[in-house]
Amino acid sequence: MKNKFTVTISDVNGSRHFLLHQLIKKFLLYFTLFVALSILIGSFVILFLMKEVSTLEAKKESAIAERNELILQNEDLQAKISEKAQEYENIRDKISNVEELIGLRINEEESLDSRLEEIDVTVMEQKTFFDNIPSGDVMAYSDISSHFGWRENPILKRRIFHAGIDLRAPVGTPILAPADGVVKIIQYNQNSGYGNVVSLSHNYGFESYYAHLQNKIAVKEGQFVKKGDLIAYSGNSGMSTGPHLHYEIKFIGRILNPETFLKWRGSNFAEIFKKEKRVTWESLIKLINTQYPLPKQPS
Repeated sequence: MKNKFTVTISDVNGSRHFLLHQLIKKFLLYFTLFVALSILIGSFVILFLMKEVSTLEAKKESAIAERNELILQNEDLQAKISEKAQEYENIRDKISNVEELIGLRINEEESLDSRLEEIDVTVMEQKTFFDNIPSGDVMAYSDISSHFGWRENPILKRRIFHAGIDLRAPVGTPILAPADGVVKIIQYNQNSGYGNVVSLSHNYGFESYYAHLQNKIAVKEGQFVKKGDLIAYSGNSGMSTGPHLHYEIKFIGRILNPETFLKWRGSNFAEIFKKEKRVTWESLIKLINTQYPLPKQPS
């Protein structure tokens, strides 16, 4: 009879008898070995992973440092690019202003070098026109209250030819010379109703007249003035319905429309040759061409 603590295992090779406590010992031994091996392998795996994590962390820190450095470099480059772009735009604006002043057509697609070459050809000749012939604003005004030509006179109540334009402005507004010239007349004109009057004689046969002035003239008869010099102040003298400047321009005694000259700029330089036919522009251009060949001829 077998002991109750004996276990018999039979197979084709025969039967084997084991005590129960021996089986338990073997099981515990194998289990312990398995657990120990698992722990050992796990430890190696953990150590390997920790090393990899440390390596990745180091790479990450290095990548972040490089990224931050690149960001700073990029910001610095962007700032320099913005600065250079602004400088470039300022140069383009200055060139455009000069082109507008001298009447060149602005082509933004054209290179700056070619645009500068064209400016160099025309700047002096057009400056000669604007320095010697009345052009541009003579004062700060709100609007033109009365235009050049036939009109119903607001005081005489009859149709009379208006030989100039009326620029509405407060009393005391500075009036500037529209071109180089000499002060021809300073007087109070009672017969015409113009009140205080100043006239300037300019080059090439042009004259300009200023009426209804304040009794505060800034120049003297015979005095030479440059374009932009202060000559007088607007007022309400003479036969006037309100503070304004009456402005006239003449060419060898011929009455011209001052509004054409008031709006004369570099951007519309050639238009005046077509609009104002009472000036012999052909001979004037030939005269100026002897010093500065003018590329644009009036049609």
